[in-house]
Amino acid sequence: MSAQPMSGGKGRVHVSTIGSDLIAAVREALEGSGIAAGIKSDTRIALKPNLTFPTPKMGVTTSPEVLRALVQVLRERTKRISIVESDGGYGAWTAEDAFNGHGLRSLESDFGAKLVNLCKEPSRQVPISRDEGSPSIPLPVRLLEETDLLISMPVPKIHCMTGLTLAFKNQWGCIPDNMRLRAHHMFNRAIVEINRLLKPMVLSDGTYFLDRNGPMEGDPVKMDLIIGASNPGVFDRYVSELMGFSWRDVSHLKYAAECGDLPSRLEDMEFNAPPETFRKRAFHLKRTMRNWIALSGFHSKTITWLGYESWFGKHVLHGILYALAGKPTPPVLRSSSGTDSPRVL
Repeated sequence: MSAQPMSGGKGRVHVSTIGSDLIAAVREALEGSGIAAGIKSDTRIALKPNLTFPTPKMGVTTSPEVLRALVQVLRERTKRISIVESDGGYGAWTAEDAFNGHGLRSLESDFGAKLVNLCKEPSRQVPISRDEGSPSIPLPVRLLEETDLLISMPVPKIHCMTGLTLAFKNQWGCIPDNMRLRAHHMFNRAIVEINRLLKPMVLSDGTYFLDRNGPMEGDPVKMDLIIGASNPGVFDRYVSELMGFSWRDVSHLKYAAECGDLPSRLEDMEFNAPPETFRKRAFHLKRTMRNWIALSGFHSKTITWLGYESWFGKHVLHGILYALAGKPTPPVLRSSSGTDSPRVL
């Protein structure tokens, strides 16, 4: 466990309701959470949306509308804006597929924002703890050394493996490797260290939250919120309370609290309204048979290799899994010629 917490002092969360003016809601959350205060004309900003599906999906991906609104507001302060994402896990799709599928190319032409596939950027290995002999993971040099402010843009969701996916977990997509599932066995330590190194602030697309099952399937719940936070710890603590889902049941959040990176008490953070003000329902996880099978290997390096990389796993175990739980439906991607084609998973 690392000795020093991510940041000192009280963190802050500011929630704004979208209503009829998305731009105003984004601006309010940026200013109320303190994100806007540190942005100058030469500030290099990277936005990390959640593009965990190659086309817009309510409650699953950061919406193009919220991304556009944030870029528009930030453009008033700095021109140095990039939108970063890595390729989909297990090679399911590329970051370019997701950029195109979400219609983000217009952000380049309209605002000069740069779309960056982190898997094509230089990276360097970083240890996941300060212990001697600690394992390491790759992180992009762009985010480690060439970014002044990383703004994480998660969609609050139930997650079939981790319970919740909020701000901390959104930075898992910063690992420039479509086989980052190899590191799942050390997920708790790795995700805390990644966030310490990248020091993101948070501007969340809470238009929809996702209930029941995620990160790509589940029930979208319309919330109409934009949530800003000064760090992932206060965001995850506040939003888990808003969702009525105990953070203590989420192993990486419990670990973050032990490390001092997530406040265990709401009294140790600042916010413009108590989380129950915005609560519409309590969110619950309901795992499928496929989830339970996958969960058996989530924290095991050996089982992960056996299931995803060995010949036996690819040709035998996956066949058994599909027979028991059904084969996942591949996303349909729009080609440059305008025709639709399924991506084989």
